[in-house]
Amino acid sequence: MSKVLLRVASILFGLLSMPGCDGAPSAQPEEAPRDQVEDRDVDTNGDGALRILVLGTSESIKSAADPFSPDRVATELQNILSADEAVSLDVSVVAEDIYRTRSVPSGIAGSFTAELTYSSHSLVQYFYWPDGRNERMDNLAGQGNEDWDHVVLAADPHIVATLPGYHALGVNKIAAKVREGGAVPTLLMTWPKDEGLVPLMEEFTYRAADGASAPLATVPAGLAWAALPAESKDDAVAHPTPNGAYLAAAAIYAHLYSRSASSSLYDYDDALANVAESTVVTQRDQIHYEGALAFASPFRSCDISDETLVYNHTGTSTENGILGGLQWVTSEAERGLEFGATPPIHFNYGRSSMGGGTKEYTIDPSLFDFSFGFPLQDDASSGDESMLYGLDKRVSEADVETDLGVAFHMVNQSELPHGRTVPMRTLAAQLLDEVPGFDLYSDNWHLSADLDKAIAAYMYTVLTGECALEDESEPEDATSSQWRTWMAHRIGYETAWSLMYMEENTPCYGAP
Repeated sequence: MSKVLLRVASILFGLLSMPGCDGAPSAQPEEAPRDQVEDRDVDTNGDGALRILVLGTSESIKSAADPFSPDRVATELQNILSADEAVSLDVSVVAEDIYRTRSVPSGIAGSFTAELTYSSHSLVQYFYWPDGRNERMDNLAGQGNEDWDHVVLAADPHIVATLPGYHALGVNKIAAKVREGGAVPTLLMTWPKDEGLVPLMEEFTYRAADGASAPLATVPAGLAWAALPAESKDDAVAHPTPNGAYLAAAAIYAHLYSRSASSSLYDYDDALANVAESTVVTQRDQIHYEGALAFASPFRSCDISDETLVYNHTGTSTENGILGGLQWVTSEAERGLEFGATPPIHFNYGRSSMGGGTKEYTIDPSLFDFSFGFPLQDDASSGDESMLYGLDKRVSEADVETDLGVAFHMVNQSELPHGRTVPMRTLAAQLLDEVPGFDLYSDNWHLSADLDKAIAAYMYTVLTGECALEDESEPEDATSSQWRTWMAHRIGYETAWSLMYMEENTPCYGAP
């Protein structure tokens, strides 16, 4: 019997049970559950409507890996809410795919320009992707066509499981923008088809949420999927599968209303809905990870405590510019910095390509404890724009001229635990956002002194786990060179902290 027929039968039985119908006594109304959630609790802006945005990606950054598309999840959540007689609000659930691609003119080493194809897969790249950025920021802040009540953040499972710190950075950026508009951001635990990765997904999703500067709830959809019996786990080319998409939607519904989606007249699979609801309830009080983050990644802290840092590089102009930044930041930290040619040497740094062994970073534990690789910058003919497209991937998975290209290369080539990535483009994107009129370049090719200092502050924090500035108070004049340098340090330091520890609050500056 369908849900509709059951509901009709229940109504008829209720009518027959009323006084005057064969003398049956009237039924006593059931007491509402103490944790019952009403429409006014989910309608955060009080406009009589429930507007939900679901983010996800239709393409993983890794070609053979599973994405997590938001489309069917949004459709199923719309179906559940629209058919729920207890929901009196006007309901609209919208999906947005963070995957996008574009061919962009890119200046190469001041020598020539090439049309290169870039793509967006991470939450960070989605946040900074230049095309339509103003409209996208307005949309996240509820200042576009919809005034959102809730924004659900789902991410590429491969990025979450492999580069969790970068995932956390993107979560923080988008959640902060959503809060600007008064909506509630929520983090959805996604899952890959390889269920052996679910424990990592659990740890990294909850760490990202717990590390946010403001409360950020997690919807444990991935744990609900793991809890399903095998016969309920359907297989499909799309990910999530139809059952997976409904399960995720039912978990979001249970998180919002504290009841099972089986209470809706939408007839899909009540068993799935009940598993989703029970998982949401039981996981609220569970411990999802213990201790400090110990995952090997290209963003992990080196934890060097020596008073003098010993470095090595091959002497390119970009390396020399970064060296100027390192000299500044170690001076501020009252720490020594020395060039070393023979072991022990704490670290070397260099390009990720274009120069062979003579100009690239070197992984050799017998010589260097750690090796920092950075993607070579685009030149000034295009860099103010093309660098902003170059956070995730360009051309192919083999291209190492993006921040994540270098990071994944280190993972795939077994360069951990010695390799460390310098996310030059991610730092540049934040500087352009925070410093009015910021110039990435000192000429048509070389990086500006403040970008070099941001890179150096990032490297110093990864090397030591420390903040270089003894007095981190913000200079009063936001147009001064001192303020730009202060901001460059803050961005380098806070980016390193977020990538290393998945925490937005820092010992040096506190909550952003």
